[in-house]
Amino acid sequence: FDRNTIEKFAKKDLHADKGLTFDTSEFRNRGYMRMLKEKIESTWHYPKEAARLGLSGDLYIKFTIKKDGKLGDVELIRTSGYKDLDDAAIKALKDAQPYWPLPADWGKDDLEIKGYFIYIYGSTYIM
Repeated sequence: FDRNTIEKFAKKDLHADKGLTFDTSEFRNRGYMRMLKEKIESTWHYPKEAARLGLSGDLYIKFTIKKDGKLGDVELIRTSGYKDLDDAAIKALKDAQPYWPLPADWGKDDLEIKGYFIYIYGSTYIM
């Protein structure tokens, strides 16, 4: 799959009515979400054994960033079908913390985010 195909299906499958997604169109959230995505991607690695076996998959994770930037609840919404892939994505969320505190002008105690994590041909993508 090329990036356009992946993005098309990611947007189609993800119910963005609750919480934010990494590709939010809301201007005031875009900068924070971009930095968050980059920070998670910097700690996220394709499991070596999964890559060696040629495993690919995608999963949805819902997680919360607390006002002080700490990671709150993490919930696997839909599995990739492979425990190693699911565990590596969740580990990346935990390893990337602490995150940045939420901007004061947002007036929120926490931020719920739904992320679409994709493993394909030895590469990883977050949407």
